[in-house]
Amino acid sequence: MESVIARLGWVSRIITYAATALAALMMVHVTLDVILSQFIAEPLPGTVDYVSYYYMVGLVFLPLPFVEYTNEHIKVDLIHDMLPTGARTAFDMLALALSAVFYGLLTWQTWIDAVEKYLIGEKSMGMAALTVWPGRFFLPLGAGLMVLLLLAKLTQRPFTDAGMAGPNHDMYE
Repeated sequence: MESVIARLGWVSRIITYAATALAALMMVHVTLDVILSQFIAEPLPGTVDYVSYYYMVGLVFLPLPFVEYTNEHIKVDLIHDMLPTGARTAFDMLALALSAVFYGLLTWQTWIDAVEKYLIGEKSMGMAALTVWPGRFFLPLGAGLMVLLLLAKLTQRPFTDAGMAGPNHDMYE
């Protein structure tokens, strides 16, 4: 199972690099928009649409699996660490299972929405007619990979504490 988790971690790292590229692209795009607005009074058309439909969605949902892979999600260990090993394992498995169900439902619904928007060729109604349906696939991609990672960790959890351990994975390893 560690091999599966490692491969999912590799894929999550790659899409996190894509999200990082989106962040850099967004910085350049918004900076250029501000410079053009201030100096020639002509902003780049569609900047708000690009930021809303592509950059921000990718920045939020693509890195989620990597955050789970590195165990960097927010957790409160106030009671968890005082529980006996069996209870900790049970609670960890419950948390992983509930998270997998939540992200599974999120993946399913957002996939349906993304395909629907693709089929109608969704465009924004802003200053520029921008095709926005491709950005809709960022969410099911990130959430779907999250489901796979959570299920792999759920399968591994009864046999080890490794899946719930602190961060031992560096993005630049």
